[in-house]
Amino acid sequence: MSDDVIIPARQDERVREVGRELIERGFRDGTSLFTPERAVWRLETALELRRCYNERPDLGSDPFMVKLSRQLGDASDDAKQLLAELLTLQGLPLSNLTGGKLQQRVTTVLGWMDQPVAVPAHVQLAFDQGTWNGGTGAHTMLWRWLADAVDVLCGWFQLPEPERREALSGAWAWQAAVDHYRIMPSLRASLLYLAFPDHFLPILNTAHRKAIRGVFFKPGTPTDGDLDRELFDITVRLQRVSGQPVDYYRPPFVAQWRNTTRPPGERRAWLVRPRPGGAELAARWREQSFVSLAATHLGGIPAGAPVPDVRAAVEAGYQHLDYARQVALVSEFHAVLSRMDSDDIVVTLVDDQLYLGVIDGEAEYGDAQLRRPVGWLTTPPVPIGSLPAPLPAELDKQGTVVDLTGSLDALSALVDSSEPVDEPQPVSARPGLTGLPPVTAGLADELFLDRFWLQELVELLWDRRQVILHGPPGTGKTFLARAVANHIAERDAVRLVQFHPSYSYEDFFEGFRPAEGAAGSVAFAKTPGPLRAIAAEARDNPDRPYVLIIDEINRGNLAKIFGELYFLLEYRDEAVLLQYSPSEAFNLPPNVFIIGTMNTADRSIAMVDAAIRRRFAFLELHPGEAPVSGLLAAWLKEHGTDGDQRAVLLDALNDAIGEEDRDFQIGPSYLMRKNAVLERVWRHDLLPLLEEHYYGRMSRRQVHDRFGLDAIRAQLP
Repeated sequence: MSDDVIIPARQDERVREVGRELIERGFRDGTSLFTPERAVWRLETALELRRCYNERPDLGSDPFMVKLSRQLGDASDDAKQLLAELLTLQGLPLSNLTGGKLQQRVTTVLGWMDQPVAVPAHVQLAFDQGTWNGGTGAHTMLWRWLADAVDVLCGWFQLPEPERREALSGAWAWQAAVDHYRIMPSLRASLLYLAFPDHFLPILNTAHRKAIRGVFFKPGTPTDGDLDRELFDITVRLQRVSGQPVDYYRPPFVAQWRNTTRPPGERRAWLVRPRPGGAELAARWREQSFVSLAATHLGGIPAGAPVPDVRAAVEAGYQHLDYARQVALVSEFHAVLSRMDSDDIVVTLVDDQLYLGVIDGEAEYGDAQLRRPVGWLTTPPVPIGSLPAPLPAELDKQGTVVDLTGSLDALSALVDSSEPVDEPQPVSARPGLTGLPPVTAGLADELFLDRFWLQELVELLWDRRQVILHGPPGTGKTFLARAVANHIAERDAVRLVQFHPSYSYEDFFEGFRPAEGAAGSVAFAKTPGPLRAIAAEARDNPDRPYVLIIDEINRGNLAKIFGELYFLLEYRDEAVLLQYSPSEAFNLPPNVFIIGTMNTADRSIAMVDAAIRRRFAFLELHPGEAPVSGLLAAWLKEHGTDGDQRAVLLDALNDAIGEEDRDFQIGPSYLMRKNAVLERVWRHDLLPLLEEHYYGRMSRRQVHDRFGLDAIRAQLP
């Protein structure tokens, strides 16, 4: 065997020194890291811990350390000290556990002793260094890690002493001894690396380890399938060639393999339904710490297999199934074999109760099942009715294996809160919108509208989230919508779209659009519309209001444009599956407000789709009613001249139109122009509008004779 060794590339000298000391004193000598003169690591103490901890689980909802104190309440000082040193072994290499938190955790357990001992100074210094990021599982699966460690000790100390010393005599003998036990991968990695850091790499992620092997393995090199040995040989060779320690997460090595695996930090979440077997199978999963798919005819296809290999295996083994079922099996098997990874979240549903766990190992095939090791949380399941949106809709997706990564944040929060390791700290809720800015006197003066009426509009918008301003032309609907939107939201959080007869769902929400492809070709890309875009921004900024103005909303085919989004206008806390993204659940954030405008001269409110009438609050702006009725007079008071008759002429015009044509009456905005020539506005704006309204009922001459400026003036007293 070569005398070459791996030169550690991480700046973790103290971790390696203390880790090796802990393993030598504990596993080899049976003494203690904290008190070397005291025989703490021995069979009797390990068996006592198994009775107190493994065989007496506390399934309550208290924080882990609170439950642990109950479990160790009648334990001896040696058992408590042994558990504190196991906590040291677990936390020592973790870079995502602060030294202060690890120190607090260990000293808390030591404080339960009748005669507490202290953590040596050199051990405390090592707490602050860290080697690898253990992911969420390092915290949520601590209970399982400790249980596995206790089982290892119970088995280890039943071995004859010469056999134990032989196992610790070299790296590969130690690897064989450790692999005798079925334990969490993170525990295995700690035992191997801390004992022999010159032979084992500080890499927890199995997919990363395989990707490194796949890229750097030299073709033609003999191999026995031992991934650790292969990585050792590869690393020693690269050290020799590069003349430096090899850190596969730094240049020049990282770029050569990283793009062949999942990007860093890309965690996923999965729903696996217990089929066949239902609740009974799910109970076995939780009891035996795994999740599985029935794979009677799949054969021994290796973990990490690409889709073509999985498809070939399914086509060979499941010829008796129809094509659609074969396609589904390919997707499900490939997800378990190759897409899932350690530290991914996995959930299952039984009787509308959600059970959560964390994947902690490679895919395995045996007993006609395809399995993944899972550390299931010991806390009670979560009722589906209490889950936040869009998670309930995601759980409605079809299939035995469902990718829930779209709800990863919600599931991560549930996992993190389900098994707190330490005393719970006050958690500040994610900032959210608590109200809209009140209407100011300045805004009311600027709009020449009653302040209390404007405040009612803002409060109605807050209560209902979507409002339609409807009324005849010229009543300032769009102007008011923009002014209110810019008052309650920042200008970059306001969007305006205009509906028209050819406007569609694909324009408004999302659809496929032509896009330039490779080599100048034309392809189709899924492109977000204004509603989807503003919803995405709002979701990222929950403490900011966002406003979407839909101008002339009644001119579009509303059922065609909104599609399944109708539902979300009424149920903001729910989610729906989308036409063009059927694997994604979408909900409309509560900080998105919609203001529509509707010209009643085009279509009466009575003719609007009943579904829209039910989902929007309607607020009328009419020339004959407040606040519009006095708007022109108020504006003229500030901008007009003495004897200006615009207000009385407009009132007379609307009286001539009459109540029978109420929706055709004219709003004041046409006449609210500082330098407007009254005759020109009347001739080119108002009369053409009335000609259109009365088309088929009056001739052009009749309209001019009845509503012309001279005719209206003649009606004034």
